[in-house]
Amino acid sequence: MEKYHFQQLNYQKQKPFSSFLSGISGLKGIPLWAFYVNRGQLIASFGVKNKNGQIMEFFPAHAAYHYVSKIGFRTFIKIKNETIECFKEEDEQQTLDVYQDKVSISQHIEKFNVTIRVTYFTLPNERLASLNRKVEIINHNKESLDIEIVDGLAQILPTGIDYGGYKSISNLLQSWVESKNTDDYVFYTLRGSTGDEAEVSEIAEGHFIHTISDISPTYIYDYKAVFNEDTTLNTPYHLIDGTLKDQSQTHVNQIPCAFAYQSFKGIKSNQSKTFVSMFGYVEHETKLSEFIKKTNMSYILDKEVENQKLHEDITNVVETKTNYPIYDAYIKQSYLDNVLRGGYPLQLKVKDGFASYYVYSRKHGDLERDYNFFNLEPAYYSQGNGNFRDVLQNRRNDLIFFPEIKAFNIKMFASFIQDDGYNPLSIEGVTFDYLGDVEKYPKSVKTLLKKPFTPGVLAMTLEDESLDHLFNEILEQSKVNYQASFGEGYWEDHFTYLLDLIENFETVYPDQMHELLFKEHVGFYQSNAYVVPRDEKYVLTKDNKVRQFGALKHIDPVETWLKKDGQELKIPIVGKLMTLVLNKFAHLDPYGIGLSYEGNKPGWNDACNGLPGLFGSGVSEMFELKKLAKFVYEHLFSTEHQSFTLLEDTAQMLMGLNDMEVKDDLTNWKERMSILENYRFKRLNRSTKTVEVKQELALSMLKKILTQLEESTEKAKQVDEVIPTYLTFEAEAYEQILDDHKNPIIGHYGLPLVRVSKFKMRPLPAFLEGPARYIKNSASKEEAFEIYQKVKKTGLYDQKHKFYQTSVSLENESFEIGRLKAFTPGWLERESNFLHMTYKYLLGLLKAGLYETFYEEIKSNYTCFMDPKIYGRSPLEVSSFIATSSNPDPKKHGQGFVARLSGSTAEMLSMYQFMFHGKHIFELKDEKLIYRPKPKLEKSFFKDQKVETTLFGSIKVIYENPKGLNTFDEDAYIEKIVVKKDDETKTFNQGFVDGIWAKDIREKNVFEIIVYYNKEENR
Repeated sequence: MEKYHFQQLNYQKQKPFSSFLSGISGLKGIPLWAFYVNRGQLIASFGVKNKNGQIMEFFPAHAAYHYVSKIGFRTFIKIKNETIECFKEEDEQQTLDVYQDKVSISQHIEKFNVTIRVTYFTLPNERLASLNRKVEIINHNKESLDIEIVDGLAQILPTGIDYGGYKSISNLLQSWVESKNTDDYVFYTLRGSTGDEAEVSEIAEGHFIHTISDISPTYIYDYKAVFNEDTTLNTPYHLIDGTLKDQSQTHVNQIPCAFAYQSFKGIKSNQSKTFVSMFGYVEHETKLSEFIKKTNMSYILDKEVENQKLHEDITNVVETKTNYPIYDAYIKQSYLDNVLRGGYPLQLKVKDGFASYYVYSRKHGDLERDYNFFNLEPAYYSQGNGNFRDVLQNRRNDLIFFPEIKAFNIKMFASFIQDDGYNPLSIEGVTFDYLGDVEKYPKSVKTLLKKPFTPGVLAMTLEDESLDHLFNEILEQSKVNYQASFGEGYWEDHFTYLLDLIENFETVYPDQMHELLFKEHVGFYQSNAYVVPRDEKYVLTKDNKVRQFGALKHIDPVETWLKKDGQELKIPIVGKLMTLVLNKFAHLDPYGIGLSYEGNKPGWNDACNGLPGLFGSGVSEMFELKKLAKFVYEHLFSTEHQSFTLLEDTAQMLMGLNDMEVKDDLTNWKERMSILENYRFKRLNRSTKTVEVKQELALSMLKKILTQLEESTEKAKQVDEVIPTYLTFEAEAYEQILDDHKNPIIGHYGLPLVRVSKFKMRPLPAFLEGPARYIKNSASKEEAFEIYQKVKKTGLYDQKHKFYQTSVSLENESFEIGRLKAFTPGWLERESNFLHMTYKYLLGLLKAGLYETFYEEIKSNYTCFMDPKIYGRSPLEVSSFIATSSNPDPKKHGQGFVARLSGSTAEMLSMYQFMFHGKHIFELKDEKLIYRPKPKLEKSFFKDQKVETTLFGSIKVIYENPKGLNTFDEDAYIEKIVVKKDDETKTFNQGFVDGIWAKDIREKNVFEIIVYYNKEENR
């Protein structure tokens, strides 16, 4: 393995895996998604936008492994009147090479003594989307060779066939299909729309094949021209018998193929022939013709280099050089994959300042995540959709790379927090509203600007009118719209990630925290679903069990944002955080330990979907609430005489909770829930009045909350040997709710309603999440180590592979807890090594100060240090989960599944930040800003006593360590720091940088920082 490069020999005989090309096509390119497997000629499906834009039919991973060698890319070569197919499974000497920006395979064909190499890469910065397939044939013989080759896609779909429709009625849909053949390309489309509707439309867009070679290819779009009547597509009869070029082709009423036939004469000894075939999508055939006119071999090979540079430019923001090159490459790959979920920020000047516009992101979905309907906007400046938790987490560390983002993400995600403390699930790409005079622009631009638009569509519209220069002018007269949609429920853990953003803001802007919390204002998103009161969701099932079902009701569509007098109502961020704390605190469970899963969804572990029905609660979320409440308390306490604004109804809830007297747990629970339910009832007709809340009242409330949550923490510790993650509750005493005629009232869920007066708590077996969140947020170093030792002695630790798993055995649990019980042990969320949670746990060890322990654990827990033959894929790429020893199939043990787009990349980058920069990059010393690096690096990471990394995406940071110390050793200290600008160098003989130089670092006005470590005895 080399830097940025994973190689797998005889790849078709190894464990199967699936992955994908990045789908990044540059700011002015059309993204194309492409999934591959280590079988056949790799590419298993590709297309534009989503599954409905498939160019090669989408199959889930288990089916793709079968079909890729049949309907995917195929190569037949004929030499000396003998024909073979390349890349057959039984052949040896096949190699797979995986890079950040491309993937390739090669095979040496002993019989002919030739090598064939195929490389796939996507097309950057063009008006069409294309998967480019570069084929190289090398002659190793002493004499020249004539080679005939048929190469391309055995089955290609035209534009306009949606995914579900093709699965259902593909035979019928052939009736619309047309293949248009020209000398330069074949254009695949439908002759008209396929819907059974009165309005019928023509289709201008299409898919295509275009081959660039030094000889003119013959395009084949009718599979019979190659295979005759062999519908198995096994034998290329007409290539074998030499009649291929004589075959007539049918261009309608069948699913076409996309092959190019070429006959190369006299390939000299040790010489090669190269051609590139492009398979893609274009919005109109004229755009394809225009593109082809400027395209030649030099052009397309330059595009391959451009694509590589595009990916390198993105990942260079984490350029790192340690003693472990594989780790350095791992950080880059983790950053790239993090971008694919969270996006890559651009700063766009808009009406009220600057907006961070994220490109390249999408909701995760691929061959193994076939359940997700991913979406890549097929436009310039492409952006995608994503889930609240995913996008928020994967933007957690962005300020460390792009400090110019400032509070953009905080304001956006805080705005999505509703007045009930919940949030919408789906986060859409942002749009813009033009506020200027549209009449001065041409019709197409005017039409676009009269409604919300995206920068990509704007750029393409302006390009069509040759008005590219107006792009910035229009944006500067526009405002940003945050977009979201309710989705399907309210997860209890979503609120916990907002504070991560704020803490990272404090890491970079400690001098601007007061302005952030008290001066920046955010609105209230309004979903069309609300959590119903207990009396409407506590039900008696047919087998006489009391459960919590039907927790949500939908209401008629409401305004997206809470408004007053037609204007969006906003309060300061500290007020939004207080709103969040109050709502979450009010639904502590009946024992006062965890936060109730009362919104129809659980917490982080989606597969515990049955817990809300069991009155489940999350201890992990309680730890996070405690941390949030403490944060708000400390920042309020440190501010003199600072009141802040709340919604009037929220302020009344605060006073109600503050006036509560401390009683037994169940009585406290009933009172809290009654206050909360009364508040929620008002939400249906929310008062838009706001009131000022005095500092004293807020501090009094927060102090009571913190006292209660400290008790909650101590209770949680007493529940089991290992801190629990999930609690369930059984109704021990209840009564049916009756109407005036003494008949049971049937709720909206269709079951009789009950009122519970007494619960009995039962914890689920140990999960890793509880300890991970506690160690990260609350534990002292000593306590963290004690918990670590306990965890390692339980089933949470896989002794065979020396890594962690989500939970101990769930064998004795009921299927009611959720689908994870139905999963096979060691698979998906059940008892597997779910890397997101494992990495969250490792981050906790690091934050708790267990540095030696952390560095010992990453040796067997970071995938980059795992054996690729066991892991079964590139160790530079994380997986969602690794099958543990709990799985009944020993062959799967240690193998990674579900590629890359995981929250583990966010945890990885958080660990990277802590390791290479420390917890806080900037601090306040005597109310003045200072830059104080505090890396936590083990001595083995230093190569020749030096480590290099990058700060803020462009500043090289060098740590010089001539004594060979761990930087976290008690006797290690920073002797001096040298800071370099273009025209000046400054040396600070101390452990920090102060004055104007500290601000220059934050504003990226320096290009290099050198930090010198020494040993205390030498001071």
